[in-house]
Amino acid sequence: MKFGEVGLEEAVGGILAHKLYDDAGKLVFNKGHVITEADLARLRELDRSRITVTQLSGADLHEDAAAARIGAVVAGNNVSMRAPGVGRANLTAAERGVLHINVPTLELINNIYDGITIATLREYSLVNAGEMVALVKVVPFGVPAARVVDVERIAEAGASVLQVRTLLAKRVALIVSGTEATRGRLLKSFHEPVRRRIEGWGSQLLEPTYTAHRSEAIAEAIQAHAGADLILVASISAIIDREDIVPSALSRAGGSITLHGVPVDPGTLLMMGYLDDVPVVGAPGCVKSPKTNVIDWILPRLLTGERLTRANLVSMGHGGLLKDIAERPMPRSKTHQPHPPAPSRHLYGAHPTHRGGGGSDTES
Repeated sequence: MKFGEVGLEEAVGGILAHKLYDDAGKLVFNKGHVITEADLARLRELDRSRITVTQLSGADLHEDAAAARIGAVVAGNNVSMRAPGVGRANLTAAERGVLHINVPTLELINNIYDGITIATLREYSLVNAGEMVALVKVVPFGVPAARVVDVERIAEAGASVLQVRTLLAKRVALIVSGTEATRGRLLKSFHEPVRRRIEGWGSQLLEPTYTAHRSEAIAEAIQAHAGADLILVASISAIIDREDIVPSALSRAGGSITLHGVPVDPGTLLMMGYLDDVPVVGAPGCVKSPKTNVIDWILPRLLTGERLTRANLVSMGHGGLLKDIAERPMPRSKTHQPHPPAPSRHLYGAHPTHRGGGGSDTES
């Protein structure tokens, strides 16, 4: 492939690099136009003796063909590809679900050759059907065919580069623990926000169970809901330690703790564990807030059937500082935050204009 300024006779078959206007400012040829013998007379009329073109060789692929091949090989399950031209391939979600990206393979592909680029949403974004999840853009008018073959081989060896794991219709149990005097208040404060989230993700929230805030009582409630697909435990008091009441209840019920203390704020006090294959989440107080918090990062992934490991949860620290809200018992503003962060695109939850969490009887 050659790029540069050439004489008119040499330009035939070349791809015009830039838009070409006449002296009146009228567009004569758009960039990307392939120069033909018939165009030479018009170029001479414009007093052009040299123009800048890209000349592809037999070893090169045109940008459109390259983009289409790359888009096809990186699109995995539930990802659709459309190549509209101008060196682009648009990748969209075919179903509502959670976007999974093989990040090391994506980085290898982006490092193959100048001008072969793939830009994606953040990994684990919750996406809607038809939403664009990635863009393949071939920047020059052509690239060596061998480099596209390299991309194809790397993508094939790395399994799916991009896939959307569909949200499944799950049965979710909610256990609320507290004192008898706080029954009505706690059920009211937890039930509705949790129901909106769960139903918004296409699953069913079972009738909440209220129990005493004691490990043996919560353990019995967990065992009673062993047939659910996911169990949430929301309590009058935050989980402060792995030996606290809710983690102890999960252990007593025969389950195991994956992690207590997830590096996402609001929501650091969340506990994640399992009763056999059933996820059990000790929810922090910010589950009561409609704004995005740790629950919006974790539950959609669980509702796709993914089993979250300690490593999965720990990796959420990168990007885990979400927008705060003033209603929390100890908002960050009280610990001095002179310059609030600029708003950014919501990644995991259901409301693209909302980030943050909040509102707990104790901490979140």
